[in-house]
Amino acid sequence: MPKDSDDAPRDSSAAAIAASGLLEIASLVGEGDGLSYKHAAEEILISLHNTYTQGQEQSEGLLLHGTGYYMKDIYVDASLIYGDYYYVEALLKLKYA
Repeated sequence: MPKDSDDAPRDSSAAAIAASGLLEIASLVGEGDGLSYKHAAEEILISLHNTYTQGQEQSEGLLLHGTGYYMKDIYVDASLIYGDYYYVEALLKLKYA
């Protein structure tokens, strides 16, 4: 999962955005090169599902541990609506690709 520095928290929303972007690239470059982008996106989505979705924690969002603005300590270790959006978008891209 992406993080800003060694002591910064992980950011599930950035990972969801990256996964969706990788799947978009995969759809544009074709089957040969596209497979490596698709595989990278799948690995990110597996990690998000296994580690950053709701388990026993109570949250209104789908993804846990997002980071909105770390330097100002705003929305740190939170569920972020845009993280959820890109997570679902990436899952749908993967399903219908």
